[in-house]
Amino acid sequence: MKVSILRKISSAIAILMASSTAFAGMDMDTRVTQLENQMQQVRTETAIGTYGAQTATARPEVDGYGWNFTVNALYWHAKVGGTEFAYTDNDPVGTFPIKGRTKDVDFSWDWGLRFGLGYNLDYDGWDIRAMYTWFDSHGSDSSSAGQNSTIVPLRGSSAIAGVNNTVAFCNSAKTQYDFDYQTIILELGRAYYVSNRLSFRPHWGLKTAWIDQEQITRYNGGNPSGTNLGLQGNTVHLREDCDFWGLGPRAGVNSKWHLGKNFSIFGNIAAAILFGKFDVDHKERFSALADHRVRLHANRHAFSPNLQMQLGLRYDGYFKNNKHHLGVGLGYEAQYWWRQNQMLKINQDRTVLKYDRYSEDVNIYGLTLDVTWDF
Repeated sequence: MKVSILRKISSAIAILMASSTAFAGMDMDTRVTQLENQMQQVRTETAIGTYGAQTATARPEVDGYGWNFTVNALYWHAKVGGTEFAYTDNDPVGTFPIKGRTKDVDFSWDWGLRFGLGYNLDYDGWDIRAMYTWFDSHGSDSSSAGQNSTIVPLRGSSAIAGVNNTVAFCNSAKTQYDFDYQTIILELGRAYYVSNRLSFRPHWGLKTAWIDQEQITRYNGGNPSGTNLGLQGNTVHLREDCDFWGLGPRAGVNSKWHLGKNFSIFGNIAAAILFGKFDVDHKERFSALADHRVRLHANRHAFSPNLQMQLGLRYDGYFKNNKHHLGVGLGYEAQYWWRQNQMLKINQDRTVLKYDRYSEDVNIYGLTLDVTWDF
């Protein structure tokens, strides 16, 4: 009897131990499966067949179609080199010693627009974007001589009024400048986290630009003094144009420092080098003599490098059960273009009219309000 009871107890203990071992084994298998799934999420195979850590995507992920639309309001100010048109002199006939102040064009602050359309690709978190930017600005300035001063012209030919005379001074000068700026950017990029608070989006693509510049200047007034011609009631009129179109590669990186509560600080930089054509025209005429005109075409092909920078604060949020994402950013933006003003600088001697180019830079800067909708 006692032996039978002991056998039953031994069998129960064996069954319990076997069941515990089985349950423990099942739990271990489950944990291993979960660990393998997690490793698949963080591990990636490189293009050369090795393995490494996979960076998590930092682009907005919504339960939608993968499209995003961007609209920017731009409040910018333009600076163009080579716009000087006259200087003031304290001598009424423009002789030595010369002491004065140079006059150039100061542009106003103006509004512009930027539109963009993007799509999130299924491959490795990549995205593509296309952006169009439009900005138009105007500037003007004028100067008049006082009772004991004069205006010395800085643009055009000093011998436009005649072979034996030189336009050395006048009583008034006026200029106006039109600046029209348009660009299209097509880029491929990937946004990813490098830590839980910092993400980058390197990108590369193409950039094309249309930059049209026109300066119109008028000089008039002044009494003659020897061979130095004051214009009296006549006018020297100049019209100068520099229209550029170019295309070239562009690359850069966007960064975001995530502060929490959906806020972040962003800093972006991109560089491009465009090869294109400068369509340059120079026209001037003297109102008193119909034949005294100058008309030069000086087109050229050249490279124009460009640098773009942005820094600001951004908010990103999701709504409608993560089917939509809305991002709003406000920041400072600056663009610098090298050698964009290719207008002609006339060098006049007594025998022939010669010229070289201003080859001056263009700078655009100001505030950019960015609103992006992912759907």
